[in-house]
Amino acid sequence: WAPTIVAAAFTVLMSIAILLSAAGVTKGGGMHINGVNVHQLSGVMTEQHKIDAANGIAMSYLPITGLLLTVMAFVVFFYSLSSLYDDRRDKSVLFWKSMPISDSQTVFSKLFTILVVTPLVPLALGIVVTLIFSLVAAAAMLILGVNLFGYILSSSDLYLLPIQLLACLPIFIIWAFPSVAWFMMVSAWARRFPILWAVGIPVILGVLLSISEGMTGVGIPHEWYWENIVGRLFGGFVPGTWLAFFDSNSNVDIEPGKHSGLEILKASWAILGYAKVWIAVGIGAAMTYAAIRLRRYRDEG
Repeated sequence: WAPTIVAAAFTVLMSIAILLSAAGVTKGGGMHINGVNVHQLSGVMTEQHKIDAANGIAMSYLPITGLLLTVMAFVVFFYSLSSLYDDRRDKSVLFWKSMPISDSQTVFSKLFTILVVTPLVPLALGIVVTLIFSLVAAAAMLILGVNLFGYILSSSDLYLLPIQLLACLPIFIIWAFPSVAWFMMVSAWARRFPILWAVGIPVILGVLLSISEGMTGVGIPHEWYWENIVGRLFGGFVPGTWLAFFDSNSNVDIEPGKHSGLEILKASWAILGYAKVWIAVGIGAAMTYAAIRLRRYRDEG
């Protein structure tokens, strides 16, 4: 429910802000869309001004969905951590073991929920919130004497951005899989406080490596460890962080009218050409197998 609550709150607050801005009572001195002060230009807006304003409004799908996906990252983090631990803590695992469902099916169903079903919620909510935001913004502009309904509803970004971000879902699944697998494995193993084990083990190991490097100076790759193990482990829950891990993705241009969704899509799929992505997937598969075995034989007695 967290993304839904955030989406509802964001919609209400942004709608109020837009209407107040259109009324000219905000601190900024009026309504700005894509850098255009519509109070100053409402009477003399050119065709290009209207197109720029409409593209800016249509592009709002990216920051709106980005906010919801960030909230989703916390949901995935904690759900992965408790997915197999809570079953053992409240003894409901005994009920599931009495059903004709194997441990493999249980683990894979939870993986599917975490990696596929959960991301679809903010993507869908982003479409709804963006549409409401666009209509409210267009209505506010109409109050100022500028009709942008046709420009906004005919903007290609309004329709293509959701499809392009949805096309990034397989990349998120591949990227998040090792992180989710690690947390699920710890969830199946830990007797108490799985968050301390899941977070503490990689962090404490990194601290020990850094201290050892500082004391001995023998060239222990502690910086590599922090970036590629700890950073990769926790960054795996946040969609889009893969763009920061590869140099070839540093030229992604996110601007209205620049087909930013296509740039993000191309840069995202480009990570499949890196061996370390597939090595991480292999490690994730091994941890998933370990989670299945631990769920089968872990004794809480």
